[in-house]
Amino acid sequence: MTNKMHKHALGSVISKKVTRTVNLAVSSALVLTYVLLASPASHAQTTYQVIHSFNSATDGALPNGLTRDAAGNFFGTTRQGGSTGLGTVFKLDATTHVFTVLHTFSGTPDGNTPEASVTLDPTGNIYGTTAAGGSGGGHGAVGTVFKIDPTGVETIVHSFVLFSDGAEPAAKLIRDSAGNLYGTTLGGGHGFDGTVFRINTSGTERILHEFDQTDGADPKGITRDAAGNLYGTTLEGTANPGHGTVYKLAPDGTHTILYSFTGGADGDRPLAEPLLDAAGNLYSTTSTGGDFGKGTVFKIDSVGNFTVLHSFNGSDGDTPMAGLVLDATGNLYGTTYRGGDFNHGVVFKMDFSGNEIVLHSFAGGTDGSNPNSTPLLTPDGTIFGSTEAGGHFAGTLFRLQP
Repeated sequence: MTNKMHKHALGSVISKKVTRTVNLAVSSALVLTYVLLASPASHAQTTYQVIHSFNSATDGALPNGLTRDAAGNFFGTTRQGGSTGLGTVFKLDATTHVFTVLHTFSGTPDGNTPEASVTLDPTGNIYGTTAAGGSGGGHGAVGTVFKIDPTGVETIVHSFVLFSDGAEPAAKLIRDSAGNLYGTTLGGGHGFDGTVFRINTSGTERILHEFDQTDGADPKGITRDAAGNLYGTTLEGTANPGHGTVYKLAPDGTHTILYSFTGGADGDRPLAEPLLDAAGNLYSTTSTGGDFGKGTVFKIDSVGNFTVLHSFNGSDGDTPMAGLVLDATGNLYGTTYRGGDFNHGVVFKMDFSGNEIVLHSFAGGTDGSNPNSTPLLTPDGTIFGSTEAGGHFAGTLFRLQP
């Protein structure tokens, strides 16, 4: 086995699970200079409420964000915790606010360590991924796609096999109108650097693209337009190795790099899916880089022009690890993992000119710490999300009303 194959087969799958830790190490080294470099952030008056605190042993730990159904119920996953310690799928009832664990993972054959929230279909089925476990065989259990029906019965839709179809699916699945599921794997595939895949309604998987360093590596979340084009980010770059890309994948399989990050003022190492607006513009974040090395919000317009809308300076946020949401009036909302008044992360609002307001600075106690997932925005402007720490120590679900 070549050195590269050895790395990916035996070490990369595990190491990519802690990609966020590598990114945070960069920003953590700057924590001591954070106050000196930062300028005061603009704050808004909001009402903040914790709607659930995780306690690990029973209900899970390290939540991955929220998905909401038409009735207002919330669903999500935790990376750890539950009765097995391997993660859970949960529901929070909209009316009663009762929290229910729908499934606790066992590793084999149903997977473990989900690293993204879930996707719902119109009939109430829940779809998601686990970054490890399953029955893929080969060089280990490297993740699954699962389904939980409205009665709570779990089915494994697919188990990944490292060298053929990928390893460690770590981003949220997206669904088209025909019911096909699309996602990415951080590793595996013939290039050992990740894949983009589709699973049809019969459960048959097809690899749409395999990364091999020449076109990026370690793909993160994706989004899809009405024409069937997929847009995503990779953690590793091509023209500027190690800094990441934004790419487009056409229905015929044509892969186009829309932007390669340099690691400087333009940003470095994007970790989130792009947001696509009605005009065809893409918006997302980089976890580091920018003017202060603490991450950026960027835009790529419909003709390919790249713009940094905002560079975080610490007081207004640091290390954005998640994507953005857009309201009806054109404001962007997101989170940063660190920074803010207490360096435990923020929820922010930003206009298209890059003017930012901090809506909430996490204190790191009962209110939570380190938000790491794309927030959920309801039509009335209420923001819901999760923190991976704080609360009862294992993370929280929160509501924020501007």
